[in-house]
Amino acid sequence: MKLQVPFSVLSLLGISSAFSPNSIRSLSTLSHQQHQQPHTLLHAFKSAKKDEPLPQTTDVIVIGSGLAGLSCASLLSHNEISTLVLESHDTIGGAAHSWERRGFHFESGPSLYSGFSIDKSPNPLKNIFQIIGEEPEWITYDRWGTVLPNGKKFAAKIGPEEFGDVLDEHGGPGAREEFEALMKRMGPLSDAAQALTSMALREDAGAIVTLLRYPRELFDTLKQGQALNDPFAYIMDEMEIKNDFVKNWLDMLCFLLQGLPAAGTMNAVMAYMLADWYRPGVTLDFPKGGSGAIADALAKGVEKWKKSRVCVNSHVDEIIVENGKASGVKLSDGTIIKATKAVVSNADPFVTKKLLQNSIEGDKVSTEFKEYMEKMTNTNDAKDGIPNLKSFIHIHAGIDATGLPPVPSADFPAQWAVVRDWEAEEGVESPRNIVLCSMPSLIDPTLAPEGKHVLHAYVPATEPYEWWAGMDRNSEEYKKKKDEAADFLWSAIEEYVPNARERAVPGTVQIATPLTHERFLRRTNGAYGPRVEAGKHTLPGHTTPLDGLLLCGDFTFPGIGVPATAASGAIAANNLVSVGQHWKMLDKIRLPDRK
Repeated sequence: MKLQVPFSVLSLLGISSAFSPNSIRSLSTLSHQQHQQPHTLLHAFKSAKKDEPLPQTTDVIVIGSGLAGLSCASLLSHNEISTLVLESHDTIGGAAHSWERRGFHFESGPSLYSGFSIDKSPNPLKNIFQIIGEEPEWITYDRWGTVLPNGKKFAAKIGPEEFGDVLDEHGGPGAREEFEALMKRMGPLSDAAQALTSMALREDAGAIVTLLRYPRELFDTLKQGQALNDPFAYIMDEMEIKNDFVKNWLDMLCFLLQGLPAAGTMNAVMAYMLADWYRPGVTLDFPKGGSGAIADALAKGVEKWKKSRVCVNSHVDEIIVENGKASGVKLSDGTIIKATKAVVSNADPFVTKKLLQNSIEGDKVSTEFKEYMEKMTNTNDAKDGIPNLKSFIHIHAGIDATGLPPVPSADFPAQWAVVRDWEAEEGVESPRNIVLCSMPSLIDPTLAPEGKHVLHAYVPATEPYEWWAGMDRNSEEYKKKKDEAADFLWSAIEEYVPNARERAVPGTVQIATPLTHERFLRRTNGAYGPRVEAGKHTLPGHTTPLDGLLLCGDFTFPGIGVPATAASGAIAANNLVSVGQHWKMLDKIRLPDRK
């Protein structure tokens, strides 16, 4: 879901605790095709080693090929640590995979990326690409649309130049002045938010060496202290933001970044985003060929080392524990593979706990680890747990483009948000209140046949799982509910695409629900991830009380979103390499010049 802004180590003050602060959210989705019709995977990774038998032993096993798992594995393989990635499905990438049907290329994952087309970038995924020497080709563009509840719409360029006019037109008197004063106030926090790279983090004493490689950046981050972790609402109150448009706009940006309104979003998150999106010359990026190209590049990085491999259709049934250590895995076909160094789980904590259930019930793990996993899977906010975010509904479709513009513009953007009601009961978190729409074929025409476009629309983590729980996927009730969801999503698409549903190409329309998420992505209750509130919740690191078991992904620090999950995978890998190897990786990344 959400806006793709890079994660920097903004919450360093909390890193020593067992559960470290969360950070950036991104504009990415978790949909998956319904598999009701045959489809062709456009970016299915074609392993050069697919015909080789699975090894009986490897250094590290990574469970799951989401971007965190692939980021971790590619860095380990870069350091000649033999790594085996085991993926249950027939393609890699997790929530960021893509597929093709009837000549249309569909994006399951992120809609907005930034920080990739520039050489010097704080985006940790960009830095991983620099280390492993593999990267997609990037297409740049600079416009994002919004449809307001009153029906007015605009698609201003990101950056400060046109947004001032948006503030004047839609905010009226005082809006521009309030926003400019806020930007000035956020300046020191923005500098700190972009100062220290997450790529330097590791969770052992070696962190002293890798972090002190960046002394000025470390000082700038620490100097802001708790302010980076405070809710952004504190700053809004301090600056006495009163203009309704400015308040609503900031609340929406907070939600698109972290799935929370301003009251629950960290200053660090907004400080980075405001600095990044409203700087002169900023652009958005799109991977040529779609999101699957990102997973493909990471997988190529894994397989560069002759002893590493990415395997699809390889379902892990159990994590094996021997002598108090995670020592390997058992696959669904009974195959046992041993790991001499570690097992890294990129599955969500509920799934990871199930994979360890035999060892937990058989008392093969410590009481400390049992308590750790109980905390990881505690969603009761009243009992120190972290509740899950809501889920999604999606529509994917190919449409006839007759009469539609072939390129994006202010009147016909490639991406837009539709807001139905600023005063809804749950605000920006209200179910079906915000719809995000994307037409990636306007950016990369190869994603649709000539004379056609490909569409994707979804509600961003606002669909209650409870509305769908227990439904029979083959029932008329389920079909009717999906049709209702499709109607709602089509109406958002038609804000910019006239008669979109009549333009739909037969056989291309696909609806995904929270049950789709739960089934195909193994996301418990179809959830996007943890709902981490600033000042209230913290996320775990990557090492665990079970020797040999590490975790990565959006339920670990720094949290949700492509940059954050990539950082999570990198930190997990950093824990398994020597300080010297880590230092050499840092030699290869190119960060922005400091003023």
